[in-house]
Amino acid sequence: MHKPTASHSGWKLTSIFFDTALRNNLVLVQAIGVCPIIMAGADLKSGVALALCTLITLLPLSLLMSLIGRKLANWLQPALYTLVASVLLAGTALVLDHWISTALYAKLHLFIPLMAVNTIVTYRVGGFSIGNRPAAAMMDALASAFGFGLVIAIVSALRELVASNTIWNIPVGITLPLPEAAQSFAAFILLGLMAAALQGLSRRHRSDDLDEVELLVPDKEVREDA
Repeated sequence: MHKPTASHSGWKLTSIFFDTALRNNLVLVQAIGVCPIIMAGADLKSGVALALCTLITLLPLSLLMSLIGRKLANWLQPALYTLVASVLLAGTALVLDHWISTALYAKLHLFIPLMAVNTIVTYRVGGFSIGNRPAAAMMDALASAFGFGLVIAIVSALRELVASNTIWNIPVGITLPLPEAAQSFAAFILLGLMAAALQGLSRRHRSDDLDEVELLVPDKEVREDA
């Protein structure tokens, strides 16, 4: 039996990361994980904190469900990864409150527990990880967290900049007084613009690929005539 080479495996993992994090970004393409961005992603610190919570949850859960998910009954799978996610996030909240920033915890204490039932966890851990090998599941988890983190970081940084003229609570010397940017509708607008930009880039990339194929067709016909 032919075994996949290391280079082939590496290419496949790279493809998983690129597709999940960028080309098929969960937030911008599939509208998954939108609620935390809209409700809590009003400043960069909050956005980064929620992105790290997503990473802390997805990585161990994806590995766990990849290893044992297929051995469990279908009804037991969501109960298990929701329970484990709750334990992980409870520990994360404790560390955040006692050793990192009590003020940040006070701002996010309602949202961190909800990450346990975030659609990203349900969709990726309960979907992709079960039935895939650990390496692929871990790469998908990393890509999902990166894709979500990239979007929430951009949205939260822009909202903070426009609403408060700060980045990471540090004044930037730019006067864009628009406190309404802290409201939920501003996140909707930014997500819409980013989704449209990603679709435009994807269509342009597909158009370039088609142009390359069309350029090859006449050469092929000439060779056949000869």
